[in-house]
Amino acid sequence: MAESLLQILLENLTSFIQGEVGLILGFKDEFETLQRTFTMIQAVLEHAQEKQLKDKPIENWLQNLNVAAYEADDILDECKTESARLKQTKYGSYHPKAIAFRYKIGKKMKNIMKKLDAIAADRIKFHLEIRPIERQAARPQTGSVLTEKQVYGRGKEEDEIVKILINNAQQLSVLPILGLGGLGKTTLAQMVFHDPRVTDHFHPKIWICVSEDFDEKRLIKAIVESIEGTSLSDMDLDPLQKKLQKLLNGKRYLLVLDDVWNEDRHKWDNLKAVLKVGAQGASVLVTTRLERVGSIMGTLQPYKLSNLSQEDCCSLFMQRAFGQQEEMNPNLVAIGKEIVKKSGGVPLAAKTLGGLLRFERKERLWEHVRDSEICNLRQDNSSIMPALKLSYHHLPLDLRQCFAYCAVFPKDTEMEKEKIISLWMAHGFLLSKGNMELEDVGNEVWEELYLRSFFQEIEVRSGKTYFKMHDLIHDLATSLFSARASSSNIREINVKIYSHMMSIGFAAVESSYSHLLVENFVSLRVLNLNYLEKQLPSSIGDLVHLRYLDLSYNTEMRSLPKQLCKLQNLQTLALQYCTSLCCLPKETSKLGSLRNLLLDGCIKLNSMPPRIGSLTCLKTLGFYFVGRKKGFQLGELRNLNLYGSIEISHLERVKNDKDAKEANLSAKENLQSLSMSWDKYEPRRYESEEVRVIEALKPHPNLTSLTISGFKGFRFPEWMNHSVLRNVVSITIKGCTNCSCLPPFGELSCLESLELWNGCVEYVDVDVGSGRFPSLRKLVIWDFSNLKGLLKKEGEKQFPVLEEMTFYSCPILRSISNLSALTSLYISDYVGATSLPEEMFKSLANLKYLEISSFINLKELPTSLASLNALKSLQFEYCDALESLSEEGVKGLTSLTELSIGYCKMLKCLPEELQHLTALTTLTISECPTLAKRCEEGIGEDWHKIAHIPYLHIRN
Repeated sequence: MAESLLQILLENLTSFIQGEVGLILGFKDEFETLQRTFTMIQAVLEHAQEKQLKDKPIENWLQNLNVAAYEADDILDECKTESARLKQTKYGSYHPKAIAFRYKIGKKMKNIMKKLDAIAADRIKFHLEIRPIERQAARPQTGSVLTEKQVYGRGKEEDEIVKILINNAQQLSVLPILGLGGLGKTTLAQMVFHDPRVTDHFHPKIWICVSEDFDEKRLIKAIVESIEGTSLSDMDLDPLQKKLQKLLNGKRYLLVLDDVWNEDRHKWDNLKAVLKVGAQGASVLVTTRLERVGSIMGTLQPYKLSNLSQEDCCSLFMQRAFGQQEEMNPNLVAIGKEIVKKSGGVPLAAKTLGGLLRFERKERLWEHVRDSEICNLRQDNSSIMPALKLSYHHLPLDLRQCFAYCAVFPKDTEMEKEKIISLWMAHGFLLSKGNMELEDVGNEVWEELYLRSFFQEIEVRSGKTYFKMHDLIHDLATSLFSARASSSNIREINVKIYSHMMSIGFAAVESSYSHLLVENFVSLRVLNLNYLEKQLPSSIGDLVHLRYLDLSYNTEMRSLPKQLCKLQNLQTLALQYCTSLCCLPKETSKLGSLRNLLLDGCIKLNSMPPRIGSLTCLKTLGFYFVGRKKGFQLGELRNLNLYGSIEISHLERVKNDKDAKEANLSAKENLQSLSMSWDKYEPRRYESEEVRVIEALKPHPNLTSLTISGFKGFRFPEWMNHSVLRNVVSITIKGCTNCSCLPPFGELSCLESLELWNGCVEYVDVDVGSGRFPSLRKLVIWDFSNLKGLLKKEGEKQFPVLEEMTFYSCPILRSISNLSALTSLYISDYVGATSLPEEMFKSLANLKYLEISSFINLKELPTSLASLNALKSLQFEYCDALESLSEEGVKGLTSLTELSIGYCKMLKCLPEELQHLTALTTLTISECPTLAKRCEEGIGEDWHKIAHIPYLHIRN
């Protein structure tokens, strides 16, 4: 990994030389000398990396190089910090303290040059040759012949791909098979290639191993030679193209392009133009690790190859370890099953591990393999790690360290994309690109790694992206760290209290916290002290290089030391769920590099430090509490380019619409989620003034989530329409009790979730017309005493995809019909209702889950329950007056699998029809004394009605 470290260092040196830092401090010549020396060393790195495995002195040489690179990086960081400080003083570079700083840095420069001279001299002694840094690791050529004696667990995939190919009628279809290295893409393609159905359907069949060299002339020549079965003499491109087109013209051929890495669309378009002469149904099957290749080449949906099952991996491992005939030792089989877990469903890993033990029958050797990391086991060219390293060597240099850093997290960790990007930034792995924000650069890097199959199990929750790494990809990342941890190159410390980080390379795990110990690690960029349960010491201000400080979940911490504000390089301050934290330091505005101030769950925090607007680098600010005095008002947000989400509270303190406009929300194009709240306990202005304030808080149209709480104006703002909220996916309105009409939410084409709490409107939507709420999937309405219905007038295609609906305390709501997509309904707290409207359950043909709760006066259920033929789960709770379930209603519940009845004390018996519900598998009765007695096994009066149900849970 030294090559990527040096690349980043050289980029920084170049910017220093070209910028003003060197001029201000007077070290331009020294920087240029450093750059020349590191460039000279970088040229021989490739050869050193190759030789280090067999040559211990060279491994030590690389270690020394790593340490020197880290020291040089610290010097550059100190210079950058001092330069920024001097620029803020009226004396600039003539400041008296600048002289002492130059002397200190001069000594460090002298020491580092002495080390580098020795390192550079050793490169000659070791006979290290100059090699190109952008290397491509070679992969053995593949052919169409299936070399596996037996293929496990791919029959289903073979059948699916064959059917896709032979049933396709495109002029030229291209089907990519996607998956990480070693997953068996080539083997699967070979199986398809030799499938009798494919042989009968396609002619000719051609197999080409592409690998790195996607050269049109080479590939056309190889295709022609494959068809003709002879070697061609050298020809120009044009006659080659014509020859191939003549061979393929009007034929339904199959071409397999194995192991494609080409991401140049133009190269593929050139080859595709030559291939488009076949008959209808001619096909190209592509295997690749890169999703981008699939999107460039594919005309069909890419086939993403899944991991093998544990059982199939086990069969493959045992076949490799024992062969076909040998009797298997039960003890070794048991250990083998544990070893197979290491393969993570990747066939090549299972083969590698089985092959390692092919001629070994001693249990201790099998246990050694079981207890070792794959990257530490013996490898050859056909093993899993070289196959995975191929993906790494295809990465651009600036991505390599970002990938390798993920090894700091243990296997199977669910990582948060936004946090990983902040950590990459903290370590200086992200190189600036023009005017792009570093967060956007980091997002590009993450997307690139995802498209190259390094990340998996991607999930978006509450606007944040979470992901994992396959265990073998994690092994690959771990194998890249050769640097030993020492205090001179430790850049990250994680205190091991509920923390599960790894000690690896530049990251260390400490078993307990001691600020004296931490002070020894002066190069720290990242310090993780979550769950510490202690006050932070004032010495934290001495960690001048610190970029990322995680203090989250420190529930005893009431305040932060003012020395924290000395950390001029701090980018991220994580304080989530510091539940006792009352305030932030008054001089927080001095943290000039701060980009992320994370405050979720700080429930006692109710004010901001002054002049937060001075933090012009700030991107993430979860909360902003509006104050009354200058420096605390809404105008502090004016120049902040905020990302993600923000909750602005105490908006009742905003004096007028002019002050509200100062927030400049309409210019914040990177803000995705906005929450605005007014405190109901503080003095209020006139309702018309509140309307003017909220009108001035118009957000940017990029917004995807909006929450408004406690607004007491008499109407919602004009900007709550499709032109401004066109990208909004989620809306929540709480406690806006003076608004008698809701905005036209029905016209919002992207709206998927709508929650309405404590209001007075009669209808959710009063506009008439078809196509209302085209994307709404979830609707929640709590405490709307005047609500009569969802729509004032029903029409075509209204709520076409609504799946989940909740009503709580809406006593006069009568109808929710014509919701054909609804699958889940929860209704509760109709305090005065003695019955439910018959029309309520009509036309809910797809309803699968129904819960009725807290109807204390409800005596009977409507017979329209019988129309819920798709219902799978029915639940009643806290229906105190309910005496019986409708025989007629229960009769139609033919799909019901689960019935739950709780706290219905007046319920005397179960309906006779229950015994005819053959799909019913689970019955739960809780705190229903009379009913519980009637359901006693064998002797209860209702036992015959429920005896056929397999799972009964009856308890008082």
